[in-house]
Amino acid sequence: MKFKHVYIVLKKELKDIFRDKKTWIVTILLPALFIPIMMYIVIGGAESISEQKISDTKIAIIDEGNNQKFVNYLKSTGISIITDLQNPKESLEKGDIRAILIIPSDFGKNIEEGKNADLIIQVDMANMKSSNAENMIRSLIKEYANNIVKERLIAKGIDPKILDPIEVKTENIASQSKMAGSFLAFIVPMLLTLWTATGGMGAAVDLAAGEKERGTLEPLLTTSASRLSIMAGKYLAVTAMALLSAVASLLGLFASFSLNRNMASLNADFKMSTIAIIVMFIAAFFTASIFAALELALSAYAKSFKEGQTYISPLMFIAIIPAYLVMYKMPNEIPISYFAIPVFGTISIFKELLYGIINMTHIGIFVFSSMIYVAISIYIAALMFKQEWALFRV
Repeated sequence: MKFKHVYIVLKKELKDIFRDKKTWIVTILLPALFIPIMMYIVIGGAESISEQKISDTKIAIIDEGNNQKFVNYLKSTGISIITDLQNPKESLEKGDIRAILIIPSDFGKNIEEGKNADLIIQVDMANMKSSNAENMIRSLIKEYANNIVKERLIAKGIDPKILDPIEVKTENIASQSKMAGSFLAFIVPMLLTLWTATGGMGAAVDLAAGEKERGTLEPLLTTSASRLSIMAGKYLAVTAMALLSAVASLLGLFASFSLNRNMASLNADFKMSTIAIIVMFIAAFFTASIFAALELALSAYAKSFKEGQTYISPLMFIAIIPAYLVMYKMPNEIPISYFAIPVFGTISIFKELLYGIINMTHIGIFVFSSMIYVAISIYIAALMFKQEWALFRV
């Protein structure tokens, strides 16, 4: 293998990749746009549910007695009350109202006599806003009940403060930077690993299976460059595109932080050391290197561009499944064995770095094991390029 030939092939492939608008749009532009759009949709949807205003919450009240005092209390809270519906349950199922509150006929009587009283809340648990409305109504009822208890205690000459003998105060010891890191550690490792692993797919399919289909691979193999040099040049091109995809996804992620008012403060408070950034890049490089070689090997084995896409697409699940398994784990909950497993190790390293943890033992295990996986994957890719039966299958 001659490095001069490797460089020539690498230069040629990168030129071809960037000439093809579809490839660089999918590899670079799509990751950069996908994350801000996804974050806007997900966070926007969550905000619309969590920030549901009490005045926008419509509920139907079925008063089976004369409980005007309680109804007036509910009206005073600002909640939207409807009492003239013909079929409240049907309106609830359609989503026109969020809940139905049924007040039994003896509710007011029991309260006046110092007894316990019942209320019935009907909700549609399949509707998130209806479920949230239930919590809202429960909190209003609890406040009303607390007022009744206080009135009863005062009537008996007892200080209502007796109900709250202990006052609990919560103090958050985490810094704003650590809070930001914990938020980022939840989603960034998954997205970054996913785009690092799959970012070179388009290039890998085109550089082997695509060239077979176009009839340009055979002339390239007849040049003075060895097959190993050709494979190495193509491999480096795919790796470069995977890393560019990862960088684009990161830029898209931080752009979404800047554009979203609720996340801009997190981005401002978040800080990463130079060592952490270097380690993150190394982790991304190893992941891109492993997947680039596997993608290129499968592409070399495929007879056509379409067949290459079919073979390579399942690799995405290899990246997605570990991402979800590690997503909900705290850094101290990650087993040490994870750092020696492809993809698991990458996500685990990213998560620790975003929490501000630089564990040299874990990094060492990850780097050593990754070097072995890279060597194995490159060997497989080289094997595909050396075998006539693999390159020129009929």
